[in-house]
Amino acid sequence: MARHAVLILVVALFRAAAFAAPSPEGFGQHPESLRIRLVTIGPGADMHQRFGHSALWVEDARLKTGLLYSYGTTSIANGGPVRFLLGRPTFWAARLSVERSFSLYRAMARSIDVQDLALSVEQRQRLLARLERDVQPASREYAYHPLRDNCATRVRDVLDEALGGALREALAAPARATQRELLRRYVQTHPVSELLLMLWLNDAVDAPATQWEEAFLPREFARLLMGVSYVDGSGKRIPLVRREGASSSSIAVAAPVGAGWEGAAAWGPGAGGAVLAVLLAFLRGRGTHRVFQILFGLYHAVFGLTLGAAGVALGGLMLFSRLDVMQRNENLLLANPLAFGLLPLGLLMMTGSERAERWARRCVWLLVAGSLLAVVLKLLPSFDQDNRGPMALWLVANLGLGLAHAWRSRRPTVALALARRGLLPG
Repeated sequence: MARHAVLILVVALFRAAAFAAPSPEGFGQHPESLRIRLVTIGPGADMHQRFGHSALWVEDARLKTGLLYSYGTTSIANGGPVRFLLGRPTFWAARLSVERSFSLYRAMARSIDVQDLALSVEQRQRLLARLERDVQPASREYAYHPLRDNCATRVRDVLDEALGGALREALAAPARATQRELLRRYVQTHPVSELLLMLWLNDAVDAPATQWEEAFLPREFARLLMGVSYVDGSGKRIPLVRREGASSSSIAVAAPVGAGWEGAAAWGPGAGGAVLAVLLAFLRGRGTHRVFQILFGLYHAVFGLTLGAAGVALGGLMLFSRLDVMQRNENLLLANPLAFGLLPLGLLMMTGSERAERWARRCVWLLVAGSLLAVVLKLLPSFDQDNRGPMALWLVANLGLGLAHAWRSRRPTVALALARRGLLPG
């Protein structure tokens, strides 16, 4: 991981200078000598690399040189992940060295798949003209959107322009999954990241999608191109991807998506948290040992910290993010920022404060009410967000804590009951 971090820093600081490549004199002036390839970079080890990368490799056989046109260049000056989540960071198109770029990706242990595209001379000429226009300082920058305006969609759009709209027409069929389900495929090996991503994304990623929209992911785009063909000037149907030197199986074969239920993995932690809350409430009420008091309060503090932090982050994204996929999110009923109040209250409960426990109970009732409201609203057609994962975790955990406090409100601790009867010294 440290090695990857150093490489990422090198890319962020020096790609625009060290990897940038000038266009050789006469490059592309004989379009019949051009060879166009789609380059698909596989997922990397770090979270932001999980979705891969797309670029176009243009080779001039006459000059025996090639250039990599990439729409994925940005700068560490964009402010890191917080700025990325809150706004639409500036990315730009760049003309890069093929050799240096490939060397970097190989050093990061990322796969490189190349698909040779069968384009007419006119289409190659039109494509290169668009790419050259896009890398010019006056037009190279664009406001990045993770689903609708990224490295893969930009490459998709310039190819469609070169094909005269034939690519969009060929990808008009329904996608094999929603965008949420496709995203989950790439983060399912990182449970925490998967949960946060599913928590933060609203129902915009749950709408029925077309293959054109499915192509926002580089490897999905490369896979879809394998089935695309177009009609040339003579009326002959031409496969877009040349079959000789075919793409690797990593993109030729579709990995399953949507297999199983998204919330299945979250049921375990949710149910475990609920059982633990009820057990600690029982022990707190039945025993006089101070350790049960401490553990019950500690549970509230940890619960408030985790759920409250998730709720504060979610509320902040809804209020301040310019990304539409992070606004108007039903999950705020499950991950309520008010849960953060359980952190200080839990710490006070560890000291035996009955007043803190009463306030914590009120806070828990609000969490339970919000969770039940989230379930009831699912009966309305407009509340169609696929939030089964967050619901399986926090609905169950919130209800478990509610049951613990319902039991505690009827059965005070043994020590408190004895003190009320005057059987314990004051």
